[in-house]
Amino acid sequence: MKTEGKTRLGKVFVGLRDPRQVKKVEHDLVEMLVVAVCAVLVGADDFVEIEEWTNEKVGWLRQYLKLGNGIPSHDTFGRVFAALDAEAFAAAFRRWVKGLLPALDRDEVVAIDGKTSRRSGKLDGTPLHLVSAFAAGAGLVLGQRSTAEKSNEKTAIPELLATLALEGCIVTIDAMGTQPNIAKAIRDRGANYILSVKDNQPTLADSVQDFSVAFESAPDKTPQQFDEVIEKDHGRLEVRRCYAFDQIDC
Repeated sequence: MKTEGKTRLGKVFVGLRDPRQVKKVEHDLVEMLVVAVCAVLVGADDFVEIEEWTNEKVGWLRQYLKLGNGIPSHDTFGRVFAALDAEAFAAAFRRWVKGLLPALDRDEVVAIDGKTSRRSGKLDGTPLHLVSAFAAGAGLVLGQRSTAEKSNEKTAIPELLATLALEGCIVTIDAMGTQPNIAKAIRDRGANYILSVKDNQPTLADSVQDFSVAFESAPDKTPQQFDEVIEKDHGRLEVRRCYAFDQIDC
């Protein structure tokens, strides 16, 4: 079973182009990528930690990998990943994950969220912003896109959505992603969406507020669906109520 798991991971990387000069290659590219993925999956955050983890687990790794010239240094890992086609690597990794995970269930909630990556400061002090798609039920990050600035999430989100199989899922995004093109991209993938409405969309926020007032004064205001969640955390009681209507012209 373990050998089969290793083969699956190594197989997806076989077709990747090796960016190194052939005469200077000491470590097999596929083996390096398998090692790096394993290290990151158990918590390694950078190339130094990848090297340290590989040295600690070298006996176990050699049950599955040759590692003919020993363990690559963290500098070697860094140079290889800097030169590697990032899009091709990401696509290969997603193929491997897809083989392990069954298709997402209908009504699976996929949360799109943007965060600033820790320990990612560059020489100019600019941190790395990542937009991630997280399948809540499966507990798995389905994909990521990096952006130079947090404001660029509006561009990165449609690019990320285009890589995901979302048919029948429910996509949630915070107010930054409440944009017509993003809503259309979600519908084009066969999914539904729940988008936040805040003051960054004043016209839409006013329309929602107007509907809320009209709803409260309507003689028949029975929603088609209703759900309520009550949570108590950090000394605060939070009540969330969700109303769903098929007809919105009160």
